[in-house]
Amino acid sequence: MSDSQPVFKVPNLFNRLNLNSLSIEHQRLIQQIDQVLPQTQCGLCGHPEGCLPYATAIVTLGESHNQCVPGGQSVTDQIGKLLGRIPMTAEASKWQTDPATNRPMEMRAIIREEDCIGCTKCIPACPVDAIIGSGKRMHTIFTDLCTGCELCLPPCPVDCIELVPFTRLMDDATRQTEQDGLRARYYAHLDRIERQVNDNTNAKPVVSMVQAKLNDITVDISETQAKNAIEAAKLRTQIKKLEKQLAVRADDNKQALVQALQQQLATLP
Repeated sequence: MSDSQPVFKVPNLFNRLNLNSLSIEHQRLIQQIDQVLPQTQCGLCGHPEGCLPYATAIVTLGESHNQCVPGGQSVTDQIGKLLGRIPMTAEASKWQTDPATNRPMEMRAIIREEDCIGCTKCIPACPVDAIIGSGKRMHTIFTDLCTGCELCLPPCPVDCIELVPFTRLMDDATRQTEQDGLRARYYAHLDRIERQVNDNTNAKPVVSMVQAKLNDITVDISETQAKNAIEAAKLRTQIKKLEKQLAVRADDNKQALVQALQQQLATLP
């Protein structure tokens, strides 16, 4: 590669970050840091647009290099070596550290499909298009594609998405290959969403890249089933919230309401 040849090319994210205005030395350092980051695009580092903006801020703004929560101490140490900075303690995760990797334990999102109302709100939230589903149809998450970023949890109106531990062994070469794939999927996700937003020719449904590739393989349900599913999901959500409150403090009125809601749920077909 020529010393004058830009490192970053094409995607709109690069343009928004104005990377090609930087020196080649800075571009290459940003690229090296981005290669180390886990590409979960979770935004826990404080950069909602993901890993590349964080890598850019580390180099151009001098941000702390220990903010990658899913990368843990392993990623913090690797970035510190690239930068020649003093060692720092990684930002703490709410998940237990895996001693084998020195990273927080991996989690994966799953959808309780019987509670899903088919609202589609989780689909555009997934940065790597791991969710399949469309309006009034049950959704599911591909575990092999999910990164456990947690971004699908807040948009879900019925709290039907949960995180579960995902245990595996992975060597450095396999991890790097996976991260490269995640990065490519994220950029494809950004480009697809931008095309959909800017396409005024007709109203297009929001679908994931995975769903498009699978030729929209989904589960058809009738209007009645959809209404019952919505009602059941709402009831389960109410029950779940009340049970959490009751676990903290007993309340006869709330306990009676839980029983009434459970009876109502039992009557739904």
